[in-house]
Formats: sequence, C-alpha cells, structure tokens
Amino acid sequence: MIRIGIIGSDNSHALAFSKLANLPEEDGNYLYDDVRVTSIYGLDKERTIEVAKEGKIETIVNHPKEMLSTVDAVMVVFRHGNLHYEYALPFVEAGIPTWIDKPFTIQPDETRKLIEAAKKTHTLLAGGSTCKYCPDVLLLQKEFNFLHQQHSVISANFNFPGELTSPYGGIYFYGGHAIEIMTTVFGKNPISVKTDVHCGNLIALFKYEDFAVTIHFAEVSDFFATIYAKNKVITHPISIATVYRQGFQKYVDALKRGQMPEDFDSLLRPVLLLNALEEAIRTKNEVPFSNLSVK
Repeated sequence: MIRIGIIGSDNSHALAFSKLANLPEEDGNYLYDDVRVTSIYGLDKERTIEVAKEGKIETIVNHPKEMLSTVDAVMVVFRHGNLHYEYALPFVEAGIPTWIDKPFTIQPDETRKLIEAAKKTHTLLAGGSTCKYCPDVLLLQKEFNFLHQQHSVISANFNFPGELTSPYGGIYFYGGHAIEIMTTVFGKNPISVKTDVHCGNLIALFKYEDFAVTIHFAEVSDFFATIYAKNKVITHPISIATVYRQGFQKYVDALKRGQMPEDFDSLLRPVLLLNALEEAIRTKNEVPFSNLSVK
C-alpha cells in the first residue's frame, strides 16, 4: 500500500486528490487498490477537519514532521507558493517522494535548493500544474508540432484565469497553469515576454524565435486556444475538468516506477518564466529570458 500525506488543506486540490484515492467511484470500485491518502496537515483547523471528513483521511497531524515515519510519499498543496519550500524540504531531505503544487515555488532559488536536495538524496520530485496533462492540451501540442514542422505557424493565443491581486501570490497563483499550458503546447523556450494591463485584465505576449503566443488572463469559465498557420487556423477548447485525475495518476505511476515524471528543468523553468512575467507586469518593459535551465 502506498500511503500519501497531504500537506496544506486550504486548496481544493487537497480534497480532490484525497477523493481520488480514498472514495469509491460510481460503480463501487476504487480507482486504486493500493494507494490511499492516510494523513493530512493544514494551517486552518476547521478546514483540515472538513477535508479529512469528506476525503476519508484517517489521521490529522499537528505538525508535518509526524508524517515522516508514517507515509511513503507526500503532496504539498498550499494555495500560496511561498509556503511550498519550507514544508516540502524536510521530506525531500528525508528521501520521501514529494509532489509540489503550482506554483512549485515563487522564488527560483527555493526550487533550485529543492532540486539540489532531491539530487543529493535521490528523491523523486514532481509537481507543478496538472493542466499540462490535459487531453486537450496534449492534442493542441500534437497539432502545433505538425504545423511547426511545416514552418507554417504564424502566431497563437489562448485564455486562462490569472488574478493580479490574488492574496495567494498575485499572478503566481493561477499563472502557473497558463505558463505550463504554454510550454507544453508551444515549447519550453520563449525568448521574451511583454505585457499590458487594461481595465484590470492582463495580456501577455511571449515571443518565440519564429512565432509569438498571446495569453489573455481573463476571468471566464471557458478556455480556448487558436493557432494561426499560413494555410490553416485551428481553434480548440481546453477542458480542465479531469486534470486532477490525470495529475494524480501521473504521480501514482511515478511512485510505482520510482522515476520522476518530468526532469528537474521542467520544475524550475515555469518558476523562472513566472518571475519574468511578474517583472514585465511590474516594470512595463519587455523582459528577455535567460538562465532557463538547471545549472
């Protein structure tokens, strides 16, 4: 049995992941016979009790260190990315596989320190946005790659929520989803970003070597992407209805194989891109990207 501990109860992800492991599906069968969320820690006592009750989690701990000897893996899912490093590091240093929600961290140096610790202890480290596993995102990736190989892509755009004034780190809170959708579909190597904020809405233009991607951070419930090619225009919806399941499955598969689902660069790069995006918003300048790989 793989015993998973949840650290952070304020995010809806805590309950979603717990239900996937601990509650039977409509047919009465469990999604996993050998995986359970067994422990949870949260800063808000009432919310933690609520998640434990609804998610059928047996144990509420008073401090995460109580999990060190009772779980086989953890998921750090606090809403605010500034909390991730301090709560994840002890588990990584202890050699316990660790999944960290988006944004992985807000400070790039914190991601680098987690990576260094994971390398030193040979610990499985994973996380970020589950939207990168969305079937619609993977379909868009396939369609883009086909057109790009034909040297036919002109530009692209898509929309996703992004709160400039979120109490959970501003653009970092939802922005991590948009960034990882972009890097999954269009590639990991944009060369710069420039932004405009009008009527409270953020528009970001990410330049690649031979095309550009515009992200509209609009607070709407439906998401679409459009790819403009020389002889074809593709518009496709992006449904994220099943991403909790796809993300959790990816982590479970990684735990069973004992192998990270992505490389370390894929954990650090979105943090660097988010930092550049935030700088572009703050300074109103076009910000070039540099040092976008793990050193």
